[in-house]
Amino acid sequence: MTIHLNYQNLFIYLINAGICKKDDLDSLKFDFNHSKSFYWVIIPHKQDKLFVKQIPQYRSLYNDVRIYKEWHFYNFLQSHKDLDYVLSLIPEVLHFDDSNSILIYKCPNNYITLKSYYENQETFPNAIAELVGTTLAKLHSQTISSQECYTFLTELEEHKLNYQLPYPDYLSDYLLSRTEPESLKKSQAVSWRFLGIFQQTEAVREVVTELVLNHRHFCLTHNNIHFDKILIPKHWEKLVTETQDSDKSLIKLIDWEACSWGDPACDLGKAILGYFLLWIDSMIVHPAIEVKKSIQLATIPLEVFRPSIVAMTKAYINTYPKVLEDYPEFLKRVIQFAGLGLIYQLLAEFQLQPEIALSHQELYFFIAGQLLCKPEKFLSI
Repeated sequence: MTIHLNYQNLFIYLINAGICKKDDLDSLKFDFNHSKSFYWVIIPHKQDKLFVKQIPQYRSLYNDVRIYKEWHFYNFLQSHKDLDYVLSLIPEVLHFDDSNSILIYKCPNNYITLKSYYENQETFPNAIAELVGTTLAKLHSQTISSQECYTFLTELEEHKLNYQLPYPDYLSDYLLSRTEPESLKKSQAVSWRFLGIFQQTEAVREVVTELVLNHRHFCLTHNNIHFDKILIPKHWEKLVTETQDSDKSLIKLIDWEACSWGDPACDLGKAILGYFLLWIDSMIVHPAIEVKKSIQLATIPLEVFRPSIVAMTKAYINTYPKVLEDYPEFLKRVIQFAGLGLIYQLLAEFQLQPEIALSHQELYFFIAGQLLCKPEKFLSI
């Protein structure tokens, strides 16, 4: 790797790669709300958004091939017409630089993230949740019988089906009591107390172990769904009725580097987790406030989000009813994967913002424990 992109040299790279012209320089702007280290969103004047991503140098030393994988997955879809619906979910890839692990794709400028929509509108229409549920159901149901897709993904994975949940191996090692001294050094010391509490909570630990070790390998999954990876048109209300019977997706899903032949309950569970995170973000968290009191003081009660959770799940089942025959424990697993995602969210926070994670750990663990051990409390369809 010889080029390390940053805010200073990124525009020059785009010109040298033929993505932009020198005349475009004055009109190029960063979307600072959605850009971060090694990931930039650029808004040209009256043109499609550009997404630029690069594998950090330290990850390249560990043979991180996720961007390579995303590029080859996009090419694979281009040559398989029976997977046109999946291809319509993915923004157009413009450029791949193998030697520098850089991938650039574009998305129409009239698309926004689902997270941005919820934050700006502060409303949660069931129709959007239904659209996401329907989209995921089509993704899963239309790929379950694709032998070509199965072969491609499993051959591309270095370790085949040994591990394909969208989390780093060493984080799972912490949860599965496989932590070696060298592995523990990768975690923040402030997280060790949480890991100790987790290991001593037998009911939670048993469910997590079951999910991590025995998840299903069922169909193509995006495998890392978040609200900021789901893009919807700004004027989605009008387009929903116009494209209801279309064989193309209205929604776009970005960042497919973790895609796998995996568990559909994980995709839907990660999508539903977004509502729980919005709920948690509305809580007042302080060491002097008990967890149950923080939940009571939430400015947006869970009951506001529950209709969206139910609507998303119903839409999924209505679009893909056979999943309940093929996967009888599917609904239970969906909620449990939401709980598992919350625990991994906390572990990732310990890596990036340890002090914030320290203040969140009790609340996150309490809610995650409820989702994992009492999933029936959170879903009724």
